[in-house]
Amino acid sequence: MATTDIRFKRVNDEYQSVRNAQDELFEKVDTFEEALLGLNERVSEINEKLDAIIRHLDVPYKPPAGFVKE
Repeated sequence: MATTDIRFKRVNDEYQSVRNAQDELFEKVDTFEEALLGLNERVSEINEKLDAIIRHLDVPYKPPAGFVKE
């Protein structure tokens, strides 16, 4: 049939389009995950430094208790 090749090409193009979109999405998710992990590490380092400064300066500091009424 003359249209078989055309149909096959159309289906293949649609498949490749979906795959390309998925690949782009996966790359972005991986990039965001790396950025988030990096931010978490930096926040942890900053918290450690802040705790050290608080101890060094003998700051009377009481961590927040969340939503508990005082």
